[in-house]
Amino acid sequence: MATLSLGDGGGVDTLNGIANYLSNGGKAATVLSASVIGLITSPFIAIVDITNAITQFATSPFEGAGESISSLFDGLLTAPAALIEAGSRISEDAIIAVFGETIAGILALPLTVGLALLSLYFLATFLDEEETGNLFPGLPFDVPVIGADEEATDDQ
Repeated sequence: MATLSLGDGGGVDTLNGIANYLSNGGKAATVLSASVIGLITSPFIAIVDITNAITQFATSPFEGAGESISSLFDGLLTAPAALIEAGSRISEDAIIAVFGETIAGILALPLTVGLALLSLYFLATFLDEEETGNLFPGLPFDVPVIGADEEATDDQ
């Protein structure tokens, strides 16, 4: 039995589908009823499509903002946690290589916590330092040839 296929809605595809249906023994009444039903339902389908487009237009900035906030939190929280996890695995392998598995199991947590606190101390010390030079971080003087020489302003 022949099936009526109207294609994707283009004019040539629809006419070819109707011609193929009728040449394979299809009934013209089926084509006519499908056409009438299509004419009746097409305004409603168009209204639904327009409403859907307006809704999508109105909500897409919020969806994009939600995705960007998700990416921001992922970058701020998950990436550093993965870095700490990778560092702890490397520390664990090094401790096991030096002390063996028995002592490494006992020392792994205190050494890892100590390394994390030492890293935070170095970071806090660096951030707390008021003056750094332009040659090497931590040196309190500038090399005059490198960078722009700045003059003091009234607010300094």
